[in-house]
Formats: sequence, C-alpha cells, structure tokens
Amino acid sequence: MWCKVGRCGLKWRDFPRMCAATSRNYTGEYRHGIDPKNRVTIPAAWRSEGEETYKLRVDTTQSCLLVFTNEEFLKQIEKASQLPGISPRELQQFIRQFAGQAIESSADKQGRMVLPVELTRLIGLNGEAVLIGASNRFEIWNPEKWEAKKAAESLVYNNVASQLGM
Repeated sequence: MWCKVGRCGLKWRDFPRMCAATSRNYTGEYRHGIDPKNRVTIPAAWRSEGEETYKLRVDTTQSCLLVFTNEEFLKQIEKASQLPGISPRELQQFIRQFAGQAIESSADKQGRMVLPVELTRLIGLNGEAVLIGASNRFEIWNPEKWEAKKAAESLVYNNVASQLGM
C-alpha cells in the first residue's frame, strides 16, 4: 500500500505508523482486563498518536460491541446510502437506528477507552474483554461468547480459506 510521504528525511522505522494514520486495518485478537473505571486498553498497534474518539454500538445480535473510528462510522452511512433498492425512508430509518444507538467514547494517550456501562451490560462484559480486529473496525467481546462464536464460525472460515488456497 502506498501512502503520502509527509516530510523529507522521514525515518524508515516511522513509515508504518505514518501509513497507519491514513488507513486503518485492525487485525489480531487481544485479551485485556477491564479496570475499575470500566476502561479497556486498545492494543498499541491499533492506536494513533494522542487521544482518539470512537463510535461504539452493540451489534444486531447483542453479542459484541462494534467500534468504529469517526471516519469509518460515516463511511458506513455512506455505504448504506449506495445500496440498491433502499428507499429514502428506509435509509433514514437505518441512519436513525445506526447513529441513534451509537455512543461516543474517547481513548486517552495511553489507549484506555471507557466502555459505557449500559453497553457492557447488554453484552455481558465484566472483568475481561477480547478485542478482535475486523479490518475496518474492531469488536469487543465477552471472552466466553467470543470462544463460542469462533467455534461456530470455524467451518465457514476453513471453507473460505480453502477456496482461497490458504
């Protein structure tokens, strides 16, 4: 992937972090404790420099929290507006539900993000969380629910991976 070089003399070791700022790609599985202030630490590989704001919402099955950067959140709304067969009224209803049920949360300079209590209760999150990279967003799971979901999806994953020659 190519990205714009910001200034002359950039050290090669700084290049990956610069590229990460222009395009997010969340990958990996991380287990982190939830501290007494209901904060979870975002993996260092996923962070940008300084504080960052995210949009959080529960997925449609109430299994996990979906975490979007503000930019990606707006892209999801734009993608919905491009779907064929969606009327303006249906689009407005989707946006109302999608945006209306999202809660904004910020991560501090150490990457700690406060998880809204009302959302953590909905998905049964307490004490420990699993953060799963999902390409353009990441997900926060209850560890037991994640293990069950991963096992349930392994057949589909293996089938698709096999078709890709992996």
